[in-house]
Amino acid sequence: MSIFLTLRCGMLPSMDEWWKPLLEYDGLLLRDRVLAADVDPDQLLSALRSCRLRRIQRAVYAPRAAELSPLAIARAALLSSSIHDAVASHLTAARVHGIARPWGTQPEHVTVRREVRRRDRRDLRFHGRSLRLGDVEVLDGVAVSTVPRTLVDLAGIVGRLDAVWAMDDALRRGLCRPDQLEAACRRYSSPAGVVAATRVAEADGVAESILETAGRLALIDHGVQLPVPQYTVLDTDGSPVARLDGAYPRRRLGMEFDGREVHERPQALFRDRQRQNRLEQLGWSIMRFTWWDVVHDPERFAGDVRVALRRKSA
Repeated sequence: MSIFLTLRCGMLPSMDEWWKPLLEYDGLLLRDRVLAADVDPDQLLSALRSCRLRRIQRAVYAPRAAELSPLAIARAALLSSSIHDAVASHLTAARVHGIARPWGTQPEHVTVRREVRRRDRRDLRFHGRSLRLGDVEVLDGVAVSTVPRTLVDLAGIVGRLDAVWAMDDALRRGLCRPDQLEAACRRYSSPAGVVAATRVAEADGVAESILETAGRLALIDHGVQLPVPQYTVLDTDGSPVARLDGAYPRRRLGMEFDGREVHERPQALFRDRQRQNRLEQLGWSIMRFTWWDVVHDPERFAGDVRVALRRKSA
């Protein structure tokens, strides 16, 4: 076996895991604690180079295979910030609360007092803003922005669709209430609060996917009447036939957003076809849209819905 292969992270010989007694309760390994234990700094460097340890934040590490909780990742960001009253916020807090977040790798976020000056790093972003009563909660000793404050914060750093979808998802799952979101906007002392208030007004707390949220926003932008979301069509005997993503009941026009993998399964496709046939027998017309239709060509999507509504009115 070549030397190169021997040095690969997954093929290293077993070594003494000297850091185990030094791990924190949540699986983190702090550089300060390592040095205080009189461990040779070269041992730490060697463990990192050999991939037995991985860097979480500056001076904060974890064993290579350890699965850290969202709260542990938030705590690592706070410890690395070196600010005693910093608060995990934005995308970091969203992960802790289980709020829908944009895909992809993002830096961690902490909020600090306005007068504190810190330069953003590749893996850690600082926000200098005031936090008021009701904006922060402590979870197992970790200061995190509350769900309403986190949603308002997100509105300032992510796109409109991601911000409104996060609010839709949080409201639908009962993570917060509309009045709490509105109150958080009023406490937000910056122009970003106006943006956040606009996003709150656009959220309905009913959408079950980001594609449904995107469809609603596209219809709003193009002045098209909004459908009734999550509408259940009943058969002649009162039994449910289908639960449509959106519907115009008086015109028997329904909308389905095909962004879910379940529709790709043969059994699901069979049931979907049966449902479609029964809806047509009951006089319903169903329009189906994909992510590309709604997000990449919203004008045409809205136009198609407008035309269908006119035809159903004739």
